[in-house]
Amino acid sequence: MDTQLASLFQLLIETVKDEMEHHTHLLDVIREETQALRDCKLPEILDIGICKDDAFRQSQAAVQRRAEAITQITAYIGLTDPPPFVELVAYADVASRQILTRYREIYTNVIQQIKNANETNRQVIALTLSHVANNIHYIQNLTASLPNYDRHGQISTRSLQGGYISQAG
Repeated sequence: MDTQLASLFQLLIETVKDEMEHHTHLLDVIREETQALRDCKLPEILDIGICKDDAFRQSQAAVQRRAEAITQITAYIGLTDPPPFVELVAYADVASRQILTRYREIYTNVIQQIKNANETNRQVIALTLSHVANNIHYIQNLTASLPNYDRHGQISTRSLQGGYISQAG
């Protein structure tokens, strides 16, 4: 393998490593978000939202750098379109191939954990919103009910509507 191709694969290794670090950081932020959602700590949720946005942007930038490295390797090899990652790695030397294959496995695991954590957060948010909606509905029903007493202090017959009254004594 010539030194130019080796240096391109080294660049790919560095970009994949960087991408994994950013995705791992994003996963950590999402897990913090999960805990803040469960604890119902609005200020923390808002702060974490800002951190999550920043982590996501950094991850996307790392994905772009990886894509650029793959494009450079593809052009150097003389291919018109980038092949799948597994096929591209076959052009690398043994050591680079092992590193990239290991990173790919770790990356796949991190991405799955991010998906799972996001799904957990989605469910927590959905349950919280449902709980809040039920509480609002309950409060509206309480405040919209007819008064139990008329203006003379007697039990209003309108509010009974088929209910039974027991009067002692």
